[in-house]
Amino acid sequence: MNFKLCNEIEVSDAQDIGQHVEVPAMQNGPLYRTMFPQFDTVTEAQKGEITRWYIDMLENAFEEPREERFLKAHSVDDGTPVGFCGWTIMNNTSNPQQQEEDEPNNNNNNNKKEKKARKASWLPDTLDVDSWVALSNNLKAERCRVLKDLDNICRLTFMAVHPRYQRRGIGSSMMEYICKETDQHQRCAYVLAAPEGVPLYLKFGFEIVGHVETPAHGTITGMFRPSRPS
Repeated sequence: MNFKLCNEIEVSDAQDIGQHVEVPAMQNGPLYRTMFPQFDTVTEAQKGEITRWYIDMLENAFEEPREERFLKAHSVDDGTPVGFCGWTIMNNTSNPQQQEEDEPNNNNNNNKKEKKARKASWLPDTLDVDSWVALSNNLKAERCRVLKDLDNICRLTFMAVHPRYQRRGIGSSMMEYICKETDQHQRCAYVLAAPEGVPLYLKFGFEIVGHVETPAHGTITGMFRPSRPS
């Protein structure tokens, strides 16, 4: 299929990205199946609630001030999104207090962050909160283990292609975009990858640096890409 990349993401894009890319792409992954252990018996209404929750989280992420950068791939024919990725830049040596002093309209930004936090406060009935929190803590611990002494890191937070359009170059095109930007700034990169994503990251120079096992749904792999000269 013919597709095009676009880095101009609006809050209004969250509906289509969540419905057509994010949720379909992650349903077979260990994170989703740990969070929703009844994934194979949920009703259509429950599926709709889960999708709505992911859409709300994307709307939250797309609102200003943004902490991440985003890229989508959409069909040239009808504009339907078929791929989506996001990443954030971690600067561990920066001074948080100085950042707050230098940030203009800080009170306004704090109000926006509080609004975003309130919006993201509801949870689907089918979410296994304890398993979600436990796995999230394990993933955070693994990430900190690898990155604790590093700076200027591109951390991938989203990478999804609708299952119907996988293995058609969409994921590779998005990775080429991210790696080009990463190399221009001589950044290293890190991702916690679902099993199906590991070959893609290996293709772009990532190395396996760790694993996080889920109770019954497979392994999430920590992968690191060293910085390269631009």
